[in-house]
Amino acid sequence: MMEKDREKWNKKYSSEEFPWTGPSQIVQDFYSLAEKGRALDVACGTGRNAIFLAEKGFEVDAVDISDVAINELKKRHPEINAFQADLDFYNIPENRYSLIVNINYLNRRLIPQIKEGLKEGGVVIFETFTLAEGGDYFQPENKDYMLRKNELLHLFMDFYVVFYQERDKIKPDGKKAFVSSLVAIKKCQ
Repeated sequence: MMEKDREKWNKKYSSEEFPWTGPSQIVQDFYSLAEKGRALDVACGTGRNAIFLAEKGFEVDAVDISDVAINELKKRHPEINAFQADLDFYNIPENRYSLIVNINYLNRRLIPQIKEGLKEGGVVIFETFTLAEGGDYFQPENKDYMLRKNELLHLFMDFYVVFYQERDKIKPDGKKAFVSSLVAIKKCQ
């Protein structure tokens, strides 16, 4: 499966002008809640959010399955610690990051690791596709890659939730999607 996924994303990053260019709005709006320090960009692609965070003073680790995307990111921004890994097997180091960003990607196996990977007071910014009624919404072939309504909120109920929203969003390709967005702080009781 990993090889197939890697090939799919390598092809996408090699043959298409990837439509998501600037940093995600939610990252721009909330990154400043995190103390400057180490940040992790999960499923970073060509690094639009990683680059933004590095420019804001974070020491950024960026991981993606596509070596094409990672090589492009390393070439353009060698200061970012970008590396290729299959996120089905990658493990986030514990207690390492002041900020973890997860945009347009869902791997439920990583949720507990995202929580453990944050330092006390660390911030998670998470936004991805959610199942929606109606045929005009973007739907991947595998519904396991999509959140259910309110699922993201429930996954981070043990954090201090600063922002949560479920809404329609128009993707750069013009297709309508339904997304869940969350910003939360790790506060130990």
